[in-house]
Amino acid sequence: MKDKKKLNRQGFILVETLIVGVFVMGIFTLLYTNFFPLIGEYERFKDYDTVESIYIAHWARVIALKGLTDSSYTTASNTGYLDITDCSLYTGSDAQNSCAAFKTINNVSKIYLTPYSTINFKNYVKDNNSFSRSFRDYISYLPTYSKNTAKTPESGYYRVIIEYTSNDTYKYGTIEVFKG
Repeated sequence: MKDKKKLNRQGFILVETLIVGVFVMGIFTLLYTNFFPLIGEYERFKDYDTVESIYIAHWARVIALKGLTDSSYTTASNTGYLDITDCSLYTGSDAQNSCAAFKTINNVSKIYLTPYSTINFKNYVKDNNSFSRSFRDYISYLPTYSKNTAKTPESGYYRVIIEYTSNDTYKYGTIEVFKG
């Protein structure tokens, strides 16, 4: 009875290995097709709205609130934006000095004041080739902020958009401004 024939199970191991291999390859394919586009999006938008750029935009907001006249806000409302990079737009020598020091320390090249909803500014930048390609890409990346209908220039809401240089790379940020 001990001479019974042993079952040959080597074929089962081969089939099991093939099934597990196909399963693992399927998981890797799924990860590859879903993960690498995310890395590409990160690389494309990594210079937008970082903690550093929001911090710099915050100080641009402080300077704008402290030094811009009401007519500047009205102009931004009527035209869809106002370039407030020029420090001579600010009232008082203290605000002008703060603006100049802020721009120098943070390598700020552009500061824009827009209404809270950026639809008009986005359309203007899209159709105007005088802006750099990277700035146009950033503006097209921004949402329009148009769904929040309570935040309008009439209720005192605007946005500050900044462009600055860090490590030889243009970076961008935006922050809400409430002029109450």
